[in-house]
Amino acid sequence: MRWVLDTNVIISALLFDGLPEQLLLKSFNGPHQLVLSSYIITETSRILENKFGVESSDLLLLQQFLNENELAYFDPFLDVLMDEPDNRILETAVKGRAQYVATGDKQLLALKSYQGIEMLTVAEGLELTKNLTT
Repeated sequence: MRWVLDTNVIISALLFDGLPEQLLLKSFNGPHQLVLSSYIITETSRILENKFGVESSDLLLLQQFLNENELAYFDPFLDVLMDEPDNRILETAVKGRAQYVATGDKQLLALKSYQGIEMLTVAEGLELTKNLTT
């Protein structure tokens, strides 16, 4: 299974215990391939530093996350949603040939799917990974 985690999910996973962290950890040493983009890495680092005062280089889990997952490179090309960051998440999923996007973003969730890529909540993503590994 190939998937993209929205930046809000990644940040929650890195800073707090809970479902986002569980979902992120599923991408390590398992059958699930997480796809990243330079946009997601840059946006995650920016928010960690500006909003939470955390240097991304200080987060060991983030470094492991970056080292063990696939990176998709592309120039912006979609204008599907009103929010530009949401378009970058969709682009990552399209270019990375992902099947799913896990997000807490209401606009992405309202889209439900795009070019065969399903938009899931974190809880739905976790349930899906459990069903695929049993």
